[in-house]
Amino acid sequence: EVRRLGNNLLYVCSPYRGEIRRNKEYARELTRAAINSGFAPVTAHLYLTEVLDDNKPQERSRGMAAGQDILKRCGYILLGEKYGISEGMKEEIMLAALKGLTMLYEKDGVLYYAGTQKEAISN
Repeated sequence: EVRRLGNNLLYVCSPYRGEIRRNKEYARELTRAAINSGFAPVTAHLYLTEVLDDNKPQERSRGMAAGQDILKRCGYILLGEKYGISEGMKEEIMLAALKGLTMLYEKDGVLYYAGTQKEAISN
């Protein structure tokens, strides 16, 4: 088990557009796994889309900017790649890499370091 040092905020990065109902449920699953692993997750696309219309370019842009501002304050990013990587996710992943965030992924409710099979967090 990895000891989480310092910033325990985790940004959940997963697709929203397309199959919105499925994608929102997937974001909830990722958020649940993060909480169960001891993180304080932020899943911006679950709540920002409740107040902004993702289909209106100006509102989408403001929502993406708000999400990226939140992302900059996190210590971790959870990559939800089960349904592919969207354009918005690509931007978030690049920003996370620039900021040096620890990248994780989820499989069967367990979080792992991205790029390895080493378990990051056990339930």
